[in-house]
Amino acid sequence: MPQHIKRLISVFAIFIVLFLVMRQVLKPSSFGKLGHFRADAIYENTLKPMHYTIADSCTKCHKSVRAEKDKGFHKRLKCEVCHGPGLKHSLFAEQFKGKELPDSLKLYKPGERKDCGVCHQKNAARIKIQFDTINTTMVHQIDLAEHNPPDLKANEPANCIDCHNPHQP
Repeated sequence: MPQHIKRLISVFAIFIVLFLVMRQVLKPSSFGKLGHFRADAIYENTLKPMHYTIADSCTKCHKSVRAEKDKGFHKRLKCEVCHGPGLKHSLFAEQFKGKELPDSLKLYKPGERKDCGVCHQKNAARIKIQFDTINTTMVHQIDLAEHNPPDLKANEPANCIDCHNPHQP
């Protein structure tokens, strides 16, 4: 066997041995116990603090808003999509009934164009083309730069909630 082939085989053997040693050193001990992931990840995720709650906890105090929202296009959206994480609010807000809520318990109240634009901004990536027609019915998309009531065209752009009720647009 030629000398250069022997060297090439020995280089490959060294790389394979290095790979196996590094794999053994770097592989977490819980990898592979419950499939192709780290089993310890489940426990580590339970240690993370919770921030979100379920929609039913919002309904306990905001029944009228929920009833109104259930009639509109946003009925499938959870409250926290727009208002942010609400676990602390749902747990402790009732203690302040009739009083001003501390800032740590206040939820975000979206009211600017950019808030609605997160979902409703015209975005070519969201448009679905079905049978040679463009379908934007899933999420009604608008061009925020152009959409403005006619009487406000000259002035500063209006906020969406000036004309649309966010719970029942």
